[in-house]
Amino acid sequence: MALTVLMSGCSMIQSDDNQATEAAVAWGEAFFNCDFHEAEQYCTPESGRWLKFAASNTTQHDLDLLARQGATVQATDYFPEANDTLRVVELRVSHALKPSAPGAEAQQVDEALYHVVVVNRSGSWQVRMAGLPRSEKQSRD
Repeated sequence: MALTVLMSGCSMIQSDDNQATEAAVAWGEAFFNCDFHEAEQYCTPESGRWLKFAASNTTQHDLDLLARQGATVQATDYFPEANDTLRVVELRVSHALKPSAPGAEAQQVDEALYHVVVVNRSGSWQVRMAGLPRSEKQSRD
């Protein structure tokens, strides 16, 4: 009996991890391809201001770069936190736009890593943006 309870508890945790990861990847595919309307569907309501900020700073040059070769997203790891309502999912993004200084044109980078916070709200996993995503990949300098 104890083994059955333990096994069902483990499968619930694995299901939560899968759902959190799927939400992070879906958000990443939309966000890093500048489809902010689609990305909003995978975010907490308070994240909307960051999506609006990102949209307001997206140029036609950015969209043209993505039209030639869009960003691709893959989950590489996840980190369950101390409670059952928060996960951090690591995303590897290929061909992401690298932000530039104001007035300069953005460039695409081959690969970048991002840590995305995903929270469970009323049974639904959503990305919680506390700012714009920043690459976790260390520079070679």
